[in-house]
Amino acid sequence: MVYHVGPTEGPPSFPGDHQAALIGGLAGYCAGMAALIGGPPPLPQRFEVSILEAIIIMAELQICNAETRGQLPRLGVNRFVPTCPVSIHRCKEGWIGITPINPAQWQSFCAMLELPELASDPALKIPRERFPHAARIEAACDTRFPLRTAEEWAELGRKHRVPMVIVPDAQGILDHPIFNARHSLASLTHGDKPYRVPLTPFRLQETPPINQLDAARESAPPATPLPPVEDDIAPLAGVRVVDFSMGWAGPLATRMLSDFGAEVIKIEAGRYPDWWRSVDWAPEAIARKQYEESKLFSALNRGKKSVSLDLTKPTGQALAKALVEQASVVVENQAAGVMPRLGLGYDHLSEGRNDLIMLSMSAFGSGNAWSETRAYGSVLEQGSGLPSFAGRPEWPPTMAHIAYGDPIGGIYGAASLLTALYHQRQTGRGQWINNTQIEAMLPFTTPALLIKQATGREPARRGNRHPVMVPHGCFPCAGEDTWVAIAVARAEDWANLVRVMGRDDWRRDESLCSSEARRTCEDEIEAGIAAWTRTQSAAAAAAALQSAGVAAAPVHRSDEVTQDPHLQARQFFYDIDRPHVGQQWQTGLPLLRNGARYPMRGLAPFLGSDTEAVLTTIMGRDAAEFDQLLTDGVASLAPTQLRQAG
Repeated sequence: MVYHVGPTEGPPSFPGDHQAALIGGLAGYCAGMAALIGGPPPLPQRFEVSILEAIIIMAELQICNAETRGQLPRLGVNRFVPTCPVSIHRCKEGWIGITPINPAQWQSFCAMLELPELASDPALKIPRERFPHAARIEAACDTRFPLRTAEEWAELGRKHRVPMVIVPDAQGILDHPIFNARHSLASLTHGDKPYRVPLTPFRLQETPPINQLDAARESAPPATPLPPVEDDIAPLAGVRVVDFSMGWAGPLATRMLSDFGAEVIKIEAGRYPDWWRSVDWAPEAIARKQYEESKLFSALNRGKKSVSLDLTKPTGQALAKALVEQASVVVENQAAGVMPRLGLGYDHLSEGRNDLIMLSMSAFGSGNAWSETRAYGSVLEQGSGLPSFAGRPEWPPTMAHIAYGDPIGGIYGAASLLTALYHQRQTGRGQWINNTQIEAMLPFTTPALLIKQATGREPARRGNRHPVMVPHGCFPCAGEDTWVAIAVARAEDWANLVRVMGRDDWRRDESLCSSEARRTCEDEIEAGIAAWTRTQSAAAAAAALQSAGVAAAPVHRSDEVTQDPHLQARQFFYDIDRPHVGQQWQTGLPLLRNGARYPMRGLAPFLGSDTEAVLTTIMGRDAAEFDQLLTDGVASLAPTQLRQAG
């Protein structure tokens, strides 16, 4: 992730403190919950969770893009392939984040900003083709956004269905009307001072946080005793999931369940296939099955089945309901209100049963002023305020990722589902999980919110520098645009660093033994480290420092991650070969169980390829009905009609 963040000249920029630890902890929680759901095996279970591997799951899009198109150079602050613009701009008051992607959004965006010269330029119609013109587009935006406040621009964006959102600072998060209306922040007291911090973003209706449980429910015995299982059986074996989600967040959540052993049945339609198939709607492209070539879709949907049902048709809706009757879990990440309008909301699907678990993953929740905001993963990062605490002070608020909100929302979605499944095993009861993906980003802002409330000041933006560790940054190495990350937390780390570098003068200088003292000459220290790292390859510098006990790592490009010797030795990546995709490295679960990986459970499905089998073997229908569904256009095995733009 780090390589693509920051300006084209100078070091890549770290996204912020504590984020890796939070993501690693969440992965550990998922491992623990899966083990509890699976029941006690004959042998003790030992899970080893890798924080590095958990972070790499956040970068799957970049890895897939590099495998597909080759490695691209760094593009600059808030510039990410394959979308342009994904940027943040100063307004009359505040900052606005923008992500206009499809043609309708782009035209509406240009009309809102009164930029007809951009709207009429044929070279700017497609996001990827806008990259050579990024500076021109951003400069034009910077002439228009100062004319209104960020709040006014965001309201216009909602009105015109353009992905635009206020980028709040720490005080803006604390005062945020949507976060306050949804009670996204909890109150706590440290000493005699009250603070407000983000809640764990699980919205489980039957499993609220422990301090809201009454004693009777807390001590309720399991409805069905958990039987012991064989050591090699996946913990979610026997769990059936109907997956209405598309893109990244929902499919990541269900892929994790599949990796843990669940049967996941993905619902798509020829008119509305998963957008990560990146369908080219030209007849010749469909004829050669271009829609099966996406490595992004292949990575996020391995191990699943694909059932084709057009949910805009009554027959498709009825069959979807009948399939859900044979499942214990439903997942959807449509815009708020879409599933109820199709007759597939939780109230509809749970009628007559109390054991169904359903996860909804909308961007901002339903029934509030932001519910109609168009959102992508980038919009979620922007709207969370996280960019306000990253980058250097002279830069705009700095994003860490093209779509950070998607994988974060996905792994929180998996954790929510595992929690609900354990509750279901204990009580026999299901529940609706009403997560919002914007809230999944908020825990990353906790340090900034605490600083604001403790000091009354907005947190300083330090670039790669750290409030405690000195030195802390990315340093240039031998070769073109190669870097090593180094962090010194303790006095012994400093001693080991200067010993490896051969800087006896620094070793003898007792005034440099404390981080506070080193901060007074941080520029000089960083220049000295850079002079040494430029003589080393990133791998050699990192290896020398690691062997001496200094935290260091090469800053990998996207095309280098899968070949990292450490990750290869741990067999983190599955080496797959799928028709129409070819060879691909895919990330596994970021953990080992009793020293071994969970095995891969199959390749990603072809569009609709399991429809007939699911209808006949799970739903008890006959083959003739499947043929009729194909004739009527309810089911299809290829894209059939261009979805409406916008």
